[in-house]
Amino acid sequence: MASVFKRSRDKKRPGSSWYIAYSDERGRRVTVKGCPDKSATESMARKLESEADLRRRGIIDPRTDAYATHEARPLADHVADWHAYLIGKGSTVNHATLSRNRATRLVELSKARKASDLTPSRVQAALKAVRDEGASLRSVHHYTRVIKGFSRWLWRDGRIREDNLAHLTSPNPDADRRHERRALTPEEQAGLIRAAEAGRVVLKTSGADRAALYRLALGSGFRANELRSLTPESFQLDGEPPTVTVAAAYSKRRRDDVQPIRPDLAEALRPWLASKPDGRPVFGDLTKHTNLIIQADLEAAGIPYRDASNRVADFHSLRHAFISALAMSQAPVKVTQTLARHSTPTLTLGVYAHVGLYDQTAALEALPDQTGPIAPKSEPASLAATGTDSVSALTAQGQRAQVGKGRKASVNVAIFEGESGQGSSDSACHNSLQGSVLDSACRLETEAEGQGFEPWVGLHLLRFSRPSQSATLAPLR
Repeated sequence: MASVFKRSRDKKRPGSSWYIAYSDERGRRVTVKGCPDKSATESMARKLESEADLRRRGIIDPRTDAYATHEARPLADHVADWHAYLIGKGSTVNHATLSRNRATRLVELSKARKASDLTPSRVQAALKAVRDEGASLRSVHHYTRVIKGFSRWLWRDGRIREDNLAHLTSPNPDADRRHERRALTPEEQAGLIRAAEAGRVVLKTSGADRAALYRLALGSGFRANELRSLTPESFQLDGEPPTVTVAAAYSKRRRDDVQPIRPDLAEALRPWLASKPDGRPVFGDLTKHTNLIIQADLEAAGIPYRDASNRVADFHSLRHAFISALAMSQAPVKVTQTLARHSTPTLTLGVYAHVGLYDQTAALEALPDQTGPIAPKSEPASLAATGTDSVSALTAQGQRAQVGKGRKASVNVAIFEGESGQGSSDSACHNSLQGSVLDSACRLETEAEGQGFEPWVGLHLLRFSRPSQSATLAPLR
C-alpha cells in the first residue's frame, strides 16, 4: 500500500510538500515527492500504485517508461553517449570526434532540445543553413550521413520509438565537386620522386623519406594515416611476394591489412629501410599536412597542382593513381577491389578508377569493323504455316497478289475437321483458327478496296479429316 507523509523537519513549515512511499513493479520501496495539497498527493499515490500493479501484470510496456526517461534528457547528452558508443565499437577517435561535432552543429542549428525535436523539417533547415554558409554539396552529404546515423542509433538503442530521419535524403554530391582528384601519369610519378630525392627537407621530412613515401603510396595504395603507422617490423621484403602490413588499429577497415607489393619496389625500399630503428615509425613524426609536402615537390618537378579541368593532385591522389593503374591492367574486378581494400567494387571503379580517353580508345579496338560493305539481307525462302505465322503468310500472299492490277489471287486454307466425339477444346481451337484466317482475308480485301486497287482475294477452304486413332498405339499429341 502507498502511504503519504511529511518529513519531520517539514511538519511545522507551512506549505511544505507531502511525500509518497509505494512499491514499484519490482517490489522495491520508492519515495517520491508529492505536492503541498494532501488530497492531491493521495491521488498521485493511488495512480502510482495502480501503474505499478499494471506493470507487474504486463499490461503497461516497460519501454514506455524508458522512452519517457530518454525524452526528458537533453539531446546533447544523447550526442555524448553516441560519441562514446562510436569509440567503443572501434571507430577512431578522429572519426568519432568529427561525427560528434557535425551532429552537435546540426542539433544547434535545428534548435532541437529533445530527441522528439529531431524532425526531418528541422534537420533539413539546418542542412540548408550549412549549405548557405558556403559548404559544398559533398560536405552537406557528409553532414546528412552523420545525423542519420545518430538518429538510427537513438532508435536501435531504444531511446526513441522510431527513426524519424530514416527517409531524409541528401543532394547528389557529384553536382558540386570542388575538390576532384586526378591520378598522376607514370611520367608525373617519376618526376615527383626525382624532385623529392633531390629536394631539401620539407616539414621535417627529408628528401629520401619523401621519395620512399611516394613510392610506397603509389605501390601499395596506403592512406596517409596508414603510412604514418608503419615500422620496420611492418615490412616483409623477403616474402613471396613481399608484403607490408598495416595493423588493425590504424587500418580503416579495423583489421590487419597485409598488402603485397612488387619485388622491384621491395628492392628499392630495402637500403632505405635498413637505416630505420626498430619499433619506431619509419617516416618519423610525419605531419598531418601531407598535402603541403607533395605540393612542394610538385612545384619543384614542374607539375601543376590543378590541371586544366580544375582537378587537384594532392597526397590522396597517389592512392587514386594506384587503383587506376590496377583498373587499366585488365585485372578482374574482384582482384582490384581486394588490393584497393574496398568493401564494394562500386567505390573502387566509380570513385578511384580514373580512365582517360586513351584507355577508352584502346578498348574500342575490340569492337568489330563497321567500315566494310553491308551484305543485303536475303528474304526467307519459306514461312511457317502454323500458329500466328499463318496470318503473316496470308497477308504476304495477298499483298503480292495486288501487284498486278485487276488480277485475282486465291488462297487455299487447310482446316482439319474435328473427329466426332472429340472434346470441345479442339473444336474451339479450330473455330478460332478458321475465324482468324477469314478475318485476315476480309481485311486484305477491305484494305485493297480502300486504296483504290481492284484485286479480290478468294478463299477456298479445303477440309481434311484426321486419321483414325489406333486402338493399340498411344494417341497422337
